[in-house]
Amino acid sequence: MPIDTVNIIISIASALLGALISWIISIISEKYRFRQELKSNNNIDISGDDWHGAWQTSVNQSELINTERLSLKQKGNTIKIKNLEKSPENPEGGYLWEGQLKFFFGRDLMGWYNAIKAENNTSKGIMFFCYDSPKRLFIGKWVGSAYDGPLNTGFGVISKDPKKSKEVLSDLLSKHKHDVILIQQKV
Repeated sequence: MPIDTVNIIISIASALLGALISWIISIISEKYRFRQELKSNNNIDISGDDWHGAWQTSVNQSELINTERLSLKQKGNTIKIKNLEKSPENPEGGYLWEGQLKFFFGRDLMGWYNAIKAENNTSKGIMFFCYDSPKRLFIGKWVGSAYDGPLNTGFGVISKDPKKSKEVLSDLLSKHKHDVILIQQKV
């Protein structure tokens, strides 16, 4: 074989070996980063398609409780969240949505949500939840644009049991009647 051909083969082999080593290092460092983030969240992993949400919302200025089946996909302290179906209680204002939350210290989740593009819907906003790890229960609030206008808010509960989510939300709303205000602002 001519010397030029050997040099080309060695160059290609070196480049491929370098790319392989770089790829292996990136996988190892990603796994290490994931373990570190999980450790900072008290090693809590909440991934799964078996979560259920109950939300305080409104349609045509009437309060409504939505329920939805949710998927949470966790990678370190980042959680991708989406509903798997529209709320059966809200055929007029319900929609498919997705969002992203950040986990802080294994207790607090903060992030955003918005309607998926296929919905042709402008609903979007922010969420904040506190996590009760032993009960596997999230209690929080959402603020954003919704069916009744650009500034709405309500409580939300996420748990593994659909009945529990709805019961905890109903209990929260009944115990704090004077503290709970569903804001609806038409512009």
